[in-house]
Amino acid sequence: MIRLAVREVLELAERCFVAAGFDEGPARAAAESVWWTELYRGSGLTTLHALLSDLPEWDPNALTIADRSAFVSVIDGSTQPSLVASTPAVDLACAGASRHGVGVVHVGTDPEDETAPTLGHAAYAAAERGLLSVVLATGGDGRPRTILGRPDDPHPVLAERELDSPSAGHAELSAVIGRGAYDRRDNPLTQAFFTGAPETEYGTAGERLLNRLLQQSTAPSGGEADVDQGFTLLCLDPDHSRHSGDLRRVVDRFVDERTAALTRTFRPAEISDRAGAALNEGVAIEEAVWRDIFDRSSEVLAPEFEGSYRGAGFNINE
Repeated sequence: MIRLAVREVLELAERCFVAAGFDEGPARAAAESVWWTELYRGSGLTTLHALLSDLPEWDPNALTIADRSAFVSVIDGSTQPSLVASTPAVDLACAGASRHGVGVVHVGTDPEDETAPTLGHAAYAAAERGLLSVVLATGGDGRPRTILGRPDDPHPVLAERELDSPSAGHAELSAVIGRGAYDRRDNPLTQAFFTGAPETEYGTAGERLLNRLLQQSTAPSGGEADVDQGFTLLCLDPDHSRHSGDLRRVVDRFVDERTAALTRTFRPAEISDRAGAALNEGVAIEEAVWRDIFDRSSEVLAPEFEGSYRGAGFNINE
């Protein structure tokens, strides 16, 4: 077992993506997702290691916007994993939330996606920008999951629940998107989650709508739900004039009251302790795993058509 500095983890991951053909910006964004997964879940480097052979097949430029309205963007990433698609999804959802109070991005991803555990970084990145965030994911090769993000200092509050089937909220929102109903002027969350039933727990329509979204997003839909492979990212600007009430309070209360039902919760103090330990002690990694990642990352410096080894090209050693 060896230990790497935090800077080395980021640099190694970034160089792996550059070696796979990513441009500098997408490579850095993907590396930050790997680092988030390492810090929060303890599995960023092992996830990267397991996917090294897949990296050359990933291409951020393969993502296309299939449809777009004021509130909702639909991204076709059917050949790409969540890790590649999450960065543009965050940018689009945050832009929509800043402009309209609500931003929703629905992304179709590779059916064999193995990077769904990194999607917490999307909720984190949106919350870092001051927005409330909800990630609804089918899970790819893993389990469906919902991740909630709430801005806080010095790190956002994150809560995650893994499910046996896509969440009821994911199914309801997917139905709205699937029938093109989001082209209407109504907030798509209103279409998906407004019931008109009396509710006394919260005093404003905005608070009631968000509370229902959170409840439905952490409840399984059952085996009959028709949800396309991929994830949906929702961002809400809690200070936008569209919303009524204290939306931050709704999220805080929801997380506090349902901590036992959530798979994992990440609070700022806990993450600060982890980050401090990583900075002071380094990040532990098996030497064989480090060697494989290092070798792949070094290809950015010495690609296959250069060097002094046999078969390097240009008849150097032929």
